[in-house]
Amino acid sequence: MIHTKPPVIRRLTALGATFLLALSMGVTVLAPAAAAENATGRWAVVFTGTALPGDVDQLVAGAGGTITERIPEIGALRVQSSAPDFAARMGAVTGVRAVSPDIEAELIPEEAPTAAQPPLAPPEESPRGAAEPAGPDPQPGFDNFYNQQWDKMRMNASATGSYAVQRGRRDVAVAVLDTGAEVLPVAHPDIAPNLDFARSRSFIGSNAPGGDPSPAAWDDRHGHGSWCLSAVGAPINTVGVSGVAPTVTLVALKVLSDTGSGSYLDLAEALVYAGVNKLDVASMSLGGFLNHSDSQALYIAVQRATEFARSNGVTPIAALGNNNFDLSDGAFLRDFVEVPGEVPGVIGVSATGYYNQKAYYSNYGVGKADVAAPGGDRIFQLPPPNYRGGGRVLGAWARENLGGVAPVLIEEDCDLTSADCGAYAWVQGTSMATPNAAGVAGLIVSQYGDFTPDNSRKLHLPPTTVESILQITANNQPCPQPRLVTYPGAPSTLPSNARCNGDAGYNGFYGKGIVDALKAVTEYQQH
Repeated sequence: MIHTKPPVIRRLTALGATFLLALSMGVTVLAPAAAAENATGRWAVVFTGTALPGDVDQLVAGAGGTITERIPEIGALRVQSSAPDFAARMGAVTGVRAVSPDIEAELIPEEAPTAAQPPLAPPEESPRGAAEPAGPDPQPGFDNFYNQQWDKMRMNASATGSYAVQRGRRDVAVAVLDTGAEVLPVAHPDIAPNLDFARSRSFIGSNAPGGDPSPAAWDDRHGHGSWCLSAVGAPINTVGVSGVAPTVTLVALKVLSDTGSGSYLDLAEALVYAGVNKLDVASMSLGGFLNHSDSQALYIAVQRATEFARSNGVTPIAALGNNNFDLSDGAFLRDFVEVPGEVPGVIGVSATGYYNQKAYYSNYGVGKADVAAPGGDRIFQLPPPNYRGGGRVLGAWARENLGGVAPVLIEEDCDLTSADCGAYAWVQGTSMATPNAAGVAGLIVSQYGDFTPDNSRKLHLPPTTVESILQITANNQPCPQPRLVTYPGAPSTLPSNARCNGDAGYNGFYGKGIVDALKAVTEYQQH
């Protein structure tokens, strides 16, 4: 579908009956004529070098524009201009590499609203067949809802698994670039204990360098960001859920609004902020499809921001999306690229369900899926009925929802000491798989990083090393047989099948395999 939309991206939310209105990521681009008109008047400008010229204000004004945001570390600007020839005039300026309007990747309704859960099937009747789980269930945990967290068990993040070896260091910071964190009026009890209030920021509508530090600005009034933060690092405190890395430091970087949309340039600025502040991991459960020719400036900005972040010790990890697309199919996608999931230097994550098979909605592709992680599958991989979510996965959620689609299944748990209560939602998506993988990355940095004295402003572990360990210690998952998997009964707007290419060690469905928290902190030395 071709739309002319405001300059925003949208989150990759859970797909299916998890929500009142099931959603998936639609391919939304600007047609060339629309790009030339750019009704919003908001432009991305990138220069040839990764620095801004000294006379940049005059250069932009001469082309008929006004600078509204600067990202000097990557030579990028946001510019407002109503001049019909701004792109041509700015593009002709010496030293300018690309000028593009920002675009919107819009979530498109997938299924009719419903609160009904699909019937649960016993494991042996799973249409996709049962693979040997990476981690068995049940496994013991400490928090009230841990016995529902099959996704953490699959990664061996449990009392008898990684929690017994490494729970994460306080001086390891995992940033979640999303809708923020629920902190107002009362901070979520499963996020607040590990949340770094001082370094959290909002980049939505903020022209201040380094974002807006006010908690009111980066408060999550949607829920998606809070879910992802809890998946990474919900503390072990007897309340609610447990994160993969329950003692790392969490940093909320708000790049998506309360309705789940945000600017690609805000995403780039947040990645730069992560690099400047030497954060260790950046988890991004968001994205959209960009056209190389129409959106070159946006792609370059995110690519440069990724390079800047990695050069400063940040390991970027991103969702691949919920379209059931083969992202390696050049004939199908042609000039389109999923950003940030396909950007070089970003670890792309596909989603699996209860039986360790690719989730029916998850994008995939050889050279695109680097690793896989549990994200839920409510249709084809239904767990036993003792799991209340019907194939979905459980995490923290914000009580206030100002514009997103509320999950159908919500639970509550309270801290008996403080009497603070939090909401929890059963959802699914590559959005959920991504922070699960990011949590393992946080454990890797904690286990193998350099934490000699005066370490607060230095690189703890090179991203290349983090990525290598994450992949080496993942549980290889072979392609299903037959390799062409059909999904009868899946949403009609998704492709009805998916073909897995590759072998057990590396393939398009799972990359190097399904991440394993215990192996990541115990078995690397053996390789």
